[in-house]
Amino acid sequence: MIYILWLLSILAVVCWLKFRQRRRIQELTDLIDQLYQQDYQIPMKQDDFSQLEDQIYKLFIELVEEKEKVHRLSQSQSQNIEDIAYQIKTPITGMLFALENDKTDPATFSQQLNRLNDLSNALLKLASLDNNLEGFKLSTVHLSEVVDYALDILSDEIENHGIVVDINIGEAVMLGHFNWLSEAVINILKNAINQEGTHRIWLTARENPIYLELSIRDDGGGIAKDKQKKIFQRFYKDPDSKGFGIGLAMAKRIVEKHQGQISCRNTDRGAEFILQFYK
Repeated sequence: MIYILWLLSILAVVCWLKFRQRRRIQELTDLIDQLYQQDYQIPMKQDDFSQLEDQIYKLFIELVEEKEKVHRLSQSQSQNIEDIAYQIKTPITGMLFALENDKTDPATFSQQLNRLNDLSNALLKLASLDNNLEGFKLSTVHLSEVVDYALDILSDEIENHGIVVDINIGEAVMLGHFNWLSEAVINILKNAINQEGTHRIWLTARENPIYLELSIRDDGGGIAKDKQKKIFQRFYKDPDSKGFGIGLAMAKRIVEKHQGQISCRNTDRGAEFILQFYK
């Protein structure tokens, strides 16, 4: 009799475990359905299935985030293609108009072709930066050398605009990529040079235990407050601007590649771009 009761007890326990196991498997199936319905609340249980439940939840969230990332990237690429097509269309339209009206002025054609070439170079640099095609190896960089190089590249433009440049960089040193840092400074300087009313530009380096800061300031009247964040968006530009809306976006990307941040604000004279590189 005791033996029979013992067997029945074991059978009851086995049946109960089987039932519990099936119920938890069904709960896991329901959880997956629940996640597909974008209901991300999971039951708080502590048993042998809890770890599996957590892993399913984490995996699903990762898949959702990846899907959203791909969607955002697709939208961004579509917008970029549209913006690039618009940028290319402008000079081509000018050349076609001249051909249709038999006004093939060599100087005009040369100007439009140079603009297309500049756009092509800017896009290639941006793609290279995004995809690390040239690598991003860092080395010790003297900020004064970066600034001197950028000013040398832009010397003709600075002279043609009659702009005076004040430099106070000192012996500031950082870990960076010389060519890309130079590209960032060049693009910000171009923005200052092309600001109507700019007569003077100040480049100043400041340093503390947390970060190295480079300030590029002009007296060109400043940038409207509602545009100070937009100017770092790719292809954003004022209607009167002759640029492509790529330079400042590229500068921002370069600074971020150096684990830094860039911001813009107005001073009593004009605009100031602040580049902070964390140590």
